[in-house]
Amino acid sequence: MVAVELCVGLLLAVVLTVGLVGASLLGVAQATAAEASAQLARQAARGDDEAFAEARARVPKGARIEVVREHLGVQASVTLPVPVLRLGVVDVSARAWAAYEPGIGP
Repeated sequence: MVAVELCVGLLLAVVLTVGLVGASLLGVAQATAAEASAQLARQAARGDDEAFAEARARVPKGARIEVVREHLGVQASVTLPVPVLRLGVVDVSARAWAAYEPGIGP
């Protein structure tokens, strides 16, 4: 009887560990997407093409990037496909907006 309870307890511990690791991976990916979108919006709003290209190069491979120049500022969104421990792929996205610097516009 103790062996069955021990097996069930170990299985539950493994499942919980896998779930926590998956959640941690999603959290790191979300932070990466948020930082990338903020940098893209900021550099585009500054009008600094070189810094914008560097920020775009730092975005992880496979990410979808969308930059929209609006009337008052720039909106950037980054979507990352994150494989979660062979359970499937989850899309994590972030969006940032930055106002144009003085003298810079659409």
